[in-house]
Amino acid sequence: MQEFISVLKLLLTSNFINFIIMLYVLAYIFKKFNLGKGIDASIEKVKDTIIKSDEEKAKAGDLVNNAKALLENLPKEVKDIEDIAKNKTEVFKNKIEADTNKIIANLEDNIGKAISIEEKKVSNLLTDKTSKASIELAKLQIQKMLKENPDLHNKFILDSLDEFEKVQL
Repeated sequence: MQEFISVLKLLLTSNFINFIIMLYVLAYIFKKFNLGKGIDASIEKVKDTIIKSDEEKAKAGDLVNNAKALLENLPKEVKDIEDIAKNKTEVFKNKIEADTNKIIANLEDNIGKAISIEEKKVSNLLTDKTSKASIELAKLQIQKMLKENPDLHNKFILDSLDEFEKVQL
């Protein structure tokens, strides 16, 4: 029996037996706690995560391609915008010039009219002053002539009466 016990001791201390016992205990734990389903579920989650990652990668690739396309067209769009702005600037410039020329023409016309009116006022004023001065000078001249020659007074009266006769009422 001793031999049996020594063989049993040898078997119990052997790594192979310990390995088999460990496998049996692990198999029991897997069955008891249903670890296989948990591992399968974890594998499915990892697969889903990978699939989502691939989808997001594809979306990101599309976004990158769209951005590249936009960047490729950007210089042309900027040039088009610059051309439109240049054309609008030219149109505004021409309109401002035309409006300014009209305003200048109106101002020149109004200035010409104002100068003409002022010239007429000055002319009328000078004519009025000249007329008054001429009348005053003529009056003084006549008074001087009448003082120097009293016979002229009678002659002027007779001439005036002759003129009244010529006028028909």
